[in-house]
Amino acid sequence: MEILLHFYLILCATTWSLASALTLKQATTKPRHTKFSVSTTEETSPLATPVSSTASKDDSGVAYYRMFNDKSGATCILLKTDAVVEVRFKLHDLDEQADSFIPEKALIEGECKEEDAAWMRISWTGYSLIINFAKTPGGERWYISSIELTVSPDLPQFHGIPIQRKSSIKLYHRQMLIPTPVGKSYSCSEVEIPLETDEEDNPPPGMHGTLYLRLLQVQAFMYRSESFDTSFECKLQRSFRDETAPIAVGSTLAVAVLVTIAGYAAYRYFKVKNVQYNTME
Repeated sequence: MEILLHFYLILCATTWSLASALTLKQATTKPRHTKFSVSTTEETSPLATPVSSTASKDDSGVAYYRMFNDKSGATCILLKTDAVVEVRFKLHDLDEQADSFIPEKALIEGECKEEDAAWMRISWTGYSLIINFAKTPGGERWYISSIELTVSPDLPQFHGIPIQRKSSIKLYHRQMLIPTPVGKSYSCSEVEIPLETDEEDNPPPGMHGTLYLRLLQVQAFMYRSESFDTSFECKLQRSFRDETAPIAVGSTLAVAVLVTIAGYAAYRYFKVKNVQYNTME
């Protein structure tokens, strides 16, 4: 009876460990941001005309951004979304926030020369967003390898921020996002991508940002079609996490508990056997 009680307690510990690991894998959700309720369009500079690209908008308020291959003239990157960038910072010890919708009429630039790497830059008044795409080593999946947001400190929202003269504000996301089978597009109703500063840029204190992508559909490394291929649907989450650590922690705890159970069972077995042997003598 005592052995069964100990086994039950250890089994409960194992179950709790695995449950904790699974909980860590779940992304923290956030209510739909009010800024997505209406899509707005910003006026861009007269010089901001599309370069090797097109941009259009459908009735849902979602804008299309298209990048062409310089050699073949075919679409190589296609992005559809209603997006906004949010930048948070401290000014006079107060938390401030500046938002900007990514407009339909934006300057689109990029490059699709490499077979395993491509990029798209979306620029509008005071902002520049670069999205880098790459393929996995085997070429089976494409993904977003990094994102870089550059903001001009000359914008009225950022007046007074302590920053070096003629320096731009830069925010980054440098982790893999949305791995998708090659030949398919990626779609998600809403995605939040955190943006962080780099200490080497000497950023203003307390600065960070978020890229919100509503009704997102994107495809890179397109060769045969001018429209999206079969959609690879995302899970119901608004941000992406590296799930390697939670799985490793849960697996390690489970193995440790199983080893403990096996060791305890062996200890009890030999102890009982030894007692019975001594009693017989």
